[in-house]
Order: sequence, then C-alpha cells, then structure tokens
Amino acid sequence: MIHCNRRCKIMLNVRESETIEELCMENPDIRRFLSELEDNHKFTISKISHEIRNPVTLINSFLQLLEVRYPELSGDDYWKKVMDNMLFLRSLLDELSSYNNSDRVVRSEANIYAILSEIVESTRPTLEQDQITIQLIKKTALPTLPLDTVKMQQTFYNFIRNAHEAIGTDGAITISLETDGSDITIQISDTGKGIPAEHMSELFKPFVTYKKDGTGLGLSIAKGVIEAHNGTIQVDSKEGEGTTFSVILPIC
Repeated sequence: MIHCNRRCKIMLNVRESETIEELCMENPDIRRFLSELEDNHKFTISKISHEIRNPVTLINSFLQLLEVRYPELSGDDYWKKVMDNMLFLRSLLDELSSYNNSDRVVRSEANIYAILSEIVESTRPTLEQDQITIQLIKKTALPTLPLDTVKMQQTFYNFIRNAHEAIGTDGAITISLETDGSDITIQISDTGKGIPAEHMSELFKPFVTYKKDGTGLGLSIAKGVIEAHNGTIQVDSKEGEGTTFSVILPIC
C-alpha cells in the first residue's frame, strides 16, 4: 500500500513480470509519489552533505598545517591512512553533490566528438603507463548537440576510469561514435575482467558498489546526466572478456 501526497491509498497488485517503470506509466499517482520520494531523498542527502562538508574542510586544513609543521608525519603509516581516508571523504562529498545535481543541465551547442577527443588525449598518458591503449573512432559524420559540456566530460571521464580499473594493466579501450540520423550512439568498450551477471541489475543503483574504495555513485551520476539529455544508457558485459557501455543521445 502506498500513501500519496493527496493521502489517497493505492493498492498494488504486482505481478512478477511488471516493473516499476510499467507501473508508473499506468498510474500517475505512483509516478508522482516516486518522483516526490526521489526529490526528498536528494534533498536529505544535500542537507547532510552540506553540514558535513564544512567541518571536513576545516579538519583537512588543520591536517595540512600539521604536515607542514611536522614534515616527519608524511612518512608515518598511520598518518597516510588518515590522509587517504580524508581524501576518500572529500571525494564522497563531491560525488554526493554531483549525484544530487546530475539531472540539472545547462546546454549549449557542442561537438561530442571534440569533447571525447580532448578526454582521450588527456587520459592517454596515464593509461599508457599501465600498457593500456585507447582509441577513438568516428564511424559517420556527426551533427552538434545541445549538451552540458562539463557534465558530459565528467560522465565520460568516469567511463574511462572504470574501464581502466577493470583492465588493470595490459588491455585496450575503444570509443566509437556513429549516427543513424535520429540518434548518436557512443560505445565505450574495454577488455577488462567484465561484470558478474549477478551484479548487472544493481549497476546503476546509488550507493551500491563492489569496489574496495568505491562510493557506488559514479554510474548513478552518469545515468542521471544521460537521462537529463533525454538519452539512454545500456551495458553489455561478459566476465573474462570485457564490458561495453552504450550511450544513446537523441538528435534534437
């Protein structure tokens, strides 16, 4: 039973084959309720992360001052653990902010191939250190698109970082672009370890991660940004062979 904001009660008779998306299409009250629930969820996260950020920033500043005053601290194992955890906490707060704002985009006409070219060239040196090649292929001529360039850059940087982590060393990342006249499809493929089948259903859920130092927000943010551009994201993966993410953006 779900209580919507009009205090109505909706009984859901859910068959196994039905999905949340199908229910939302059929019942506007459910769609409205879930939208409000997500908004409240994001507001709560935003409020908490804002309250945490100020003391974290202050603590980080004091830690840096201590390291300047006592340089020998930098060689201490416990100090390194403190600084590593502080870095993780700051990264988590940054990702929480990105997650909350992933659906808010400011668009201007942009060349998606040029955006990806810049990302590829900036990541190539780091990848080559681990014997990973990266290739960008434009299969067809491409029109410009109304994009939030900054958020698109962050999204594709995240895909490449994930591919790098999946490969480790000695592998390849291939990014291809093409259009059928209605959409532009961008595929990011890697020769990494692949994603276990049992993890696929939770891949885009926030705060779900199987990485040692992961936040579980990267792909949720990517999905939010792509959907804010009226696009879709798909994934195909096979353990031991690699993963391909497909981003499909409509030509407006």
